[in-house]
Amino acid sequence: MAKGTGAPRCFLIVFSLMFPWVAGCASHTEPTNLEHGVATEAGTPLMGAAQSGDLDRVTALVRAGESVNTLTEKGSPLMAAVFARQDRIAWYLLSEGAAPDLTASGGETPLMVASAQGGRRLVQLLLSAGANVNAFDSNGYTPVMRAAEHGHLSVIKVLLTAGANVNVSQGGESLLMKIVASGDLLTAEMLLAAGADVNYRSREGNTALDMARANNNRDLEMLLVQAGAEL
Repeated sequence: MAKGTGAPRCFLIVFSLMFPWVAGCASHTEPTNLEHGVATEAGTPLMGAAQSGDLDRVTALVRAGESVNTLTEKGSPLMAAVFARQDRIAWYLLSEGAAPDLTASGGETPLMVASAQGGRRLVQLLLSAGANVNAFDSNGYTPVMRAAEHGHLSVIKVLLTAGANVNVSQGGESLLMKIVASGDLLTAEMLLAAGADVNYRSREGNTALDMARANNNRDLEMLLVQAGAEL
C-alpha cells in the first residue's frame, strides 16, 4: 500500500462484508498518519490498544494522529493485533493504511505470524491488503513454511492460491522434505498436488524419499513413489 494513500476501494468493500461490525469505523478520507517511525512499545499506546482488542481506543488514537506504522521492539501495531488474533483491529489498521509487511529486525511479517497460528481469515485479510506471500525472515522461513510446519492445511491452500512458492527451501532442505521428515502425510499430499519437486536434493544429496525410508514411513514412501520420486 503506497505511502500517503488510503486503503484500496476493493479492500474496503470486501472487508466491510467480512467485518460488518467495524465497517463504519474505517476512515474514508485520505489518512495523514502513515509516516514510518521507530519508538518503544511502552511509548506507543497504539500497541497496547491493538493487542487488547480495544477498537474504540485504537480508533481514538488513530484519529488523534498516532501513526499506524510505528515500529517498536515488538513490531508494529498491526503485528500486535495479529499476534493477539485481533482480526477486527487488524482490519481497521489496514483500512487506515498500516503497512502489511512492516517488520522488526528478525524479518518476521504479520503474514508469517498469522500463517503459523492457522488464522485463515487474518491470512486472507493480509493478502488482500498486499502482504508479500513469499517474504522470508532472517532464518529463511516464508509464510507457507510456517503454516506447513504446524499442519494448517486450509491456510496452506490459501497461500498457494495466492502464489506462495511451494518449492521454497530453508537450511538446504525443501519444504516437502521438512514435511516428510515430520511425518505429515496430508500436508505432503497437498504440497505434491501443488507441484512440489519430489526429487529435490539436500546439500548432502538426500531426497524426501530418503527421509521417508529412514523413518520407515511406508505411507509417505508410497506417496512419493507415486508422485514420481526417483528410486
